[in-house]
Amino acid sequence: MHTIRCEIDAEYSGTEALADLAWRWLTEGADRLEDESFQGTLDSTGQVEESLKKSVPCGPPGTLWGFLSVTSVKGTGRGVSNRSRVLTRKNLPMLRKWLVSDVQLAETAVYQLDDRGMPGQELLRMGVARDEDGEGWIRLSAEAPKERFASAQLRWTELLRDFAEEVDPSYAQIGYSLSLGRTEYEERVGPLLPYLSLAESRQLLRGYEWLMVIPREIAQLLGGADGIPAAGDFHRIETLRDGAVLLQVTPEFDDFTGEAIERTWRLLRPALRPGMPKRFEDSDLTGPPSRIWYADIA
Repeated sequence: MHTIRCEIDAEYSGTEALADLAWRWLTEGADRLEDESFQGTLDSTGQVEESLKKSVPCGPPGTLWGFLSVTSVKGTGRGVSNRSRVLTRKNLPMLRKWLVSDVQLAETAVYQLDDRGMPGQELLRMGVARDEDGEGWIRLSAEAPKERFASAQLRWTELLRDFAEEVDPSYAQIGYSLSLGRTEYEERVGPLLPYLSLAESRQLLRGYEWLMVIPREIAQLLGGADGIPAAGDFHRIETLRDGAVLLQVTPEFDDFTGEAIERTWRLLRPALRPGMPKRFEDSDLTGPPSRIWYADIA
């Protein structure tokens, strides 16, 4: 089964603001997407703290288990520090403490332990990352197996909407998980260096998906929430606080196929990077279904 990924990209606004945003995304966001399993993990008993450092059972088979982790910059020329704990209610305050440092990556994750007490299926992973190559950018992310997303689609769309309203994103979407930090359009059209797409993301769209946020600069180019409906029949169009537009093409994730993809491409083609999308034989056979239109905007 494929993985679904929610991603929100925005400019970095300082350590203090990031610490608060990261805390709410990693904890409140996880609770909104997986309230029962997230709270269940916090309250699980019998979890083994040493399991983060040794290959030993993490807890009783079949129970919930998770971790929290933060990678931070120590200081000029001093490298990075990596800190992690088992995800429990007792350890959760440590996450808030660590987030006030110069965070490069912070995550919370929830698993179901297998019959040996080892991490089996990953139920949810929340992340906050400073882009390594595109200085000054942050990325909020959430990933879960598609079967869990399918029963929680509304929760995912509303979480993306609420945080996008807050951070004025240069791009956001919910789609299949591909290479970290790359949309399918970027993988198949470019640019070759991923960080270039961030630097240009208020002038050129990074891609498009079933649910996405068009940044305010590009939304204005397309006519905004008043002009976009004239380009096609879309399920949901909403202007966010700073002028970005949330676009949901179809009611259901799996309905974003064929004509719906073409309709989206025709709307957004003035803001897309030119080029004919490449096809990759191996990934096309084993990866998730392709969800872009195979035509050059030129």
